[in-house]
Amino acid sequence: MFKTMMEEVSIPMIIADSKGRIIFANRWLEKSLGYTRQEFLKSKLRDLCAPYEKIRYIFSSLPDIERTTEVDIDLQQKNDEIFTASISFSPFNYRQTPHLFIIIRDVTARRIREVKNREDEDRYRRLLAERNLLQNQLHRSSKVAFMGELAAGIAHEINNPLGIILGFVQDILDEIPSDDSLFESIKIIEKETARCVDVVKNLLDFARLKPPERIPVNIVELLEGSIVLLTPGIKKNKVSIKKNLKEKIPTIELDPQLIQQVFLNVMINAVQAMPDTGVLTLGIDLVYKEQSHESGNLIQISISDTGNGISEKNIHRVFDPFFTTKGSKGTGLGLSVCQRIMEDHCGKISIENRKGSGTICTLYFPIKD
Repeated sequence: MFKTMMEEVSIPMIIADSKGRIIFANRWLEKSLGYTRQEFLKSKLRDLCAPYEKIRYIFSSLPDIERTTEVDIDLQQKNDEIFTASISFSPFNYRQTPHLFIIIRDVTARRIREVKNREDEDRYRRLLAERNLLQNQLHRSSKVAFMGELAAGIAHEINNPLGIILGFVQDILDEIPSDDSLFESIKIIEKETARCVDVVKNLLDFARLKPPERIPVNIVELLEGSIVLLTPGIKKNKVSIKKNLKEKIPTIELDPQLIQQVFLNVMINAVQAMPDTGVLTLGIDLVYKEQSHESGNLIQISISDTGNGISEKNIHRVFDPFFTTKGSKGTGLGLSVCQRIMEDHCGKISIENRKGSGTICTLYFPIKD
């Protein structure tokens, strides 16, 4: 009766000894794998597997199985086709000899569905992340547009009065001797008025950023030239420069004046973050699309310092208009303008704290095929 039941159940079943030798196989196993019953009785369990599965640990530990154990194993049919099976090993004793009752289920379709579901879930998560990113970009773009209009209005209203004040202050300084009691006070007025003029200039740059005028540019030479312009400040702060500039970087089309503005702004921030001494590290490298998951290859430029870094509560605000960690010495518009310039070049800019100390700013420029 037991043998008849085993034959009639439409699930492949095997009885094997503790060494893996097959001593019984029902007819559904014959249908599943294509071997005859006589061929099964001359085989071991590992002989039914795909070649790469024969060294699985479970085949060397069959005598140690004490309770029902289920594993996925790729089996190979007689026609060499391979499928994934969920195999259940249930130990039992017969005539005081350990045996295994084995049930085989083809789970190939289920495993494919599970993989597809995982891929669909991963795809959904990526789409959700992209949507959130686009939503944040849209929010920031709306904020930038509003701030641009506000900045343009303010700049127009105060630009001319500031120019007049600065002109008269400079005339007064030309007229009075340097030992006059008011001389230092008027110098302070000149300095602060000039700073206001700079703020207005930054506002206008922010509000009316011109579209890029692209020409073929050697970006390595452009970065090298930008470093030269900062030599006085670098020497004053006793900052040393470390370069990791890859030589064979392709020429790309960009607006050299705008991109140099980005380089200078980022490097000035880095140098100012090291008032006593430090190391300014510059790097240029190629990032291939397989590494970055982007649609094309990129030029990656990194600018890092060894300063105190940015607090975690402020690191996500560095590109917000008018946000600054420099107090009255900064306008908070420099990095906002840099971000707009990079976006107009279809590039990206990011800033994060380095491990140890300081920050690292990374710029990505797309390379046309």
